[in-house]
Amino acid sequence: TVRLAQLRAEGAGDAGPVSPAVAAVAAAGQPVSTRVEITGSRLRRLDTEGALPINTYTRDDILRSGQPSLERFLGSLNEASMAPGDGAFGSLSGQGSVQLRGLPVGSTLVLINGRRVQAVGSSTANIFNLNLIPLAAVERIEIVPVGSSAVYGGDALAGVVNVILKSSLDGMALDLRVASGRGFGDGSISLAGGAGGERGSFVLLGSYSKATPLNASERAFFRDADYRRFGGRDARVRNCTPGTVSSASGANLPGLDASFAGIPFMAPGQLPGIAGFAATAGQANLCSGVANGNGSALVYGTEQLGVHASAQHQLGQGGAVFGELTYVQDKLRTQEAGLLLNNLLVPASNAYNPFGVPVRVTARLGGENGTEGIERQTDFARLLLGLRGEIASRWDYEASVSTTRDEGDRLLFNGTVNTAARTAALAASTAAAALNPFTAGRAASDEVLRGIWTDSVRQNDGRKDQASAFLRGPLVDLPAGPVDGIAGVEWARDRYEAVVPGTVVRNSRRSDAVYGELRVPLLRAGEAGAAGWSLAAVTVAGRRDRYSDFGAAGTYQAGLELRPARSMLLRASAATSFKPPTLLQTSVDDLVLPLGTVGLLDPARGNAPIVSGDLVRATNHDLQPEKGQAFAVGALWEPQASGTRLGLTAWRVKIDGLIALLAPQLLLDHENLFGGFVSRAPSVGGQPGAVTRLVWAEVNFGSLQTAGVDLEAGQSWQGAAGRWTLGASATRATRYNVAIAPSAPIEQRLGKRFANYWAPKWKGRLSAGLDEGRWSLGITSRYLGAYRDAGSSQRTLGQTWVHDLSGRLDLGRLGLSLGPAKSATLALSIVNLTDRQPQFVEASPFFDASQADWRGRYASVRFSMDW
Repeated sequence: TVRLAQLRAEGAGDAGPVSPAVAAVAAAGQPVSTRVEITGSRLRRLDTEGALPINTYTRDDILRSGQPSLERFLGSLNEASMAPGDGAFGSLSGQGSVQLRGLPVGSTLVLINGRRVQAVGSSTANIFNLNLIPLAAVERIEIVPVGSSAVYGGDALAGVVNVILKSSLDGMALDLRVASGRGFGDGSISLAGGAGGERGSFVLLGSYSKATPLNASERAFFRDADYRRFGGRDARVRNCTPGTVSSASGANLPGLDASFAGIPFMAPGQLPGIAGFAATAGQANLCSGVANGNGSALVYGTEQLGVHASAQHQLGQGGAVFGELTYVQDKLRTQEAGLLLNNLLVPASNAYNPFGVPVRVTARLGGENGTEGIERQTDFARLLLGLRGEIASRWDYEASVSTTRDEGDRLLFNGTVNTAARTAALAASTAAAALNPFTAGRAASDEVLRGIWTDSVRQNDGRKDQASAFLRGPLVDLPAGPVDGIAGVEWARDRYEAVVPGTVVRNSRRSDAVYGELRVPLLRAGEAGAAGWSLAAVTVAGRRDRYSDFGAAGTYQAGLELRPARSMLLRASAATSFKPPTLLQTSVDDLVLPLGTVGLLDPARGNAPIVSGDLVRATNHDLQPEKGQAFAVGALWEPQASGTRLGLTAWRVKIDGLIALLAPQLLLDHENLFGGFVSRAPSVGGQPGAVTRLVWAEVNFGSLQTAGVDLEAGQSWQGAAGRWTLGASATRATRYNVAIAPSAPIEQRLGKRFANYWAPKWKGRLSAGLDEGRWSLGITSRYLGAYRDAGSSQRTLGQTWVHDLSGRLDLGRLGLSLGPAKSATLALSIVNLTDRQPQFVEASPFFDASQADWRGRYASVRFSMDW
């Protein structure tokens, strides 16, 4: 039971317009009952807890966390067992994603206001880039942490993340944020305005944010790559500035008693003679391979400009037109290491070669010659128009069309090397034309350098056009209550294009779907109305998706709700899900390679080496979607007005037919499993013929099973100092088994680090807060349980706590004059209060990118004002 103003403030209008009758009662100051739509079901209900577990995080939760992006906030939650990682060491090159339950990237469906967005575009990673959603426009996030596709369609193997954007505002709102950590900083500003009335409402928001990069050279951990201090190995390399020279013949360098020597540091313009190498003979210049120059990006620098608008206009008594528009211009940039010279032959003719014989040099040129790096610019636009309203007394409808698009360029600085020009510059006998690899300073003229190293550009364009409509309402009234139902249809077209000089990758697909959902009340306690409650109800949903490129997929969802008391909910659910092949996986350009150069053995011919034939990288036109099953059983106890909440959910997810690109040798070793992939010459004397053609393409093979328990407990009460809150939650994963290769044993990925997908046994949070009204203070402690390092390492990782502090001052309640403003707040958050740094692991990049945050202690101050 809420008032209309509260409905608008909490974004309940996202589910549809409030009826005129309800508005009239609310305007008179009387409490009203209304139904809202919660992620996981398209039915609108009075109570927001149903058969599926739903975790809701408000804008205040996001702001109090102090996290700078949606990706970082989602990655800090218990239900996200791991993250793809930041910067150059992450798997997605700075594109935001979430891995619920630690399942593979792309297994979590992302929605904006309950609607799908394009899967690929400028991201090039087969995912929607979460960082394209302006954080200032986010109202709340709703997460279904178990797989289900019956409501929203494909990609929901692990669950659903629904990002709800602002839809209403009465007045103006300003938000300023400045944040800083050791070696980096960021900030943002947003201004929003809106109004609402009986005829409609609108909100318009503009935002700007900028963050500086954090590179490996700014962390002592990387500057010294001799990891023997942690019990690891010496990972220093010779790719230094200056580098190391070595004999091309293996004999001692002329005039020295060693075959190699570190190149000495010289003043600009000076050239080292042979005597200059005497002090470093037999000593290589060693350095960190990732901290050279600026170093590899731990966190990319970003800049974003965004606009978000939402509006609704009432059409008489029965309906409303509505629209949403979001536009974002997102830039990512970082300058990293110097230009690489890796064991290159420097002829005796080189104008700077002091040895008079050919030598080899391994080095990175000084930064003034240019650096490696990345720059990506993305333009993201989302436009939606729709009509919704009421039919008769309790039925409502909605129809909408939308388009989302992201396009942009990815530029790799000095990403292409002209080897012929480099060879010529290394052999040049004149200083003007030669490349000097024996210096830490300027190595050549701009003309020479740019003739060797040039930027590489990739253009990407992704688009999704959609149309949908549904009809929703009570089908029949039973003694226990009405049977609510919904039936809907959807149509979509996805397009993707990537252009690299000389290559164009282009693909598209069409899809349509029909779906339906029912909620049948079985038993009710007491009389109808507010005095009673539903004792038992069943929810069922079904969906049929049809794709133009691989066929159809049917999914279902069923749930049971039992409420033995008004304050207690027992629930169970079962659902199926699927993930279609991506547009990139269904549009592979044929590439033919000589089979004899790959080093394969033919098991059908006594493991004889294969010396001829073709290896064809191609599209598998028989590729099928990955298929998932999910089960959840739980209990929730939340006595009214007690401030107590206790919850438990046991869950299990199974995925079959994982899409993988298996190694060519595995395809040969299991030829019977992959019919049509191996072609042979006619058999001779009963022996299989030689392989003439091997198709190398994605296949459906493998499975994944994971299971666990989510626990939560919370208590709030009014004390003499204000309202106190205590909370505790944890996820205990109990299983994570993966089969990814034929004949290979099942991998136990529970509590063991992997580069792509896995889960720790424990992840949890403790929180405490006090809200006095004029001010508030809270602390959250995040726990990561113990797990083992990758491979054969027995190193124990995890068992760590990270503490976050937040505070808020209500300047108006503190008696400060605000002029025309209605309210103003000043907030402080400190992430990682104790400055805990990531742990050492034994393999490159020598830390766990899926759990690490190199920002360390990170403080932000936020000023907000409404008028």
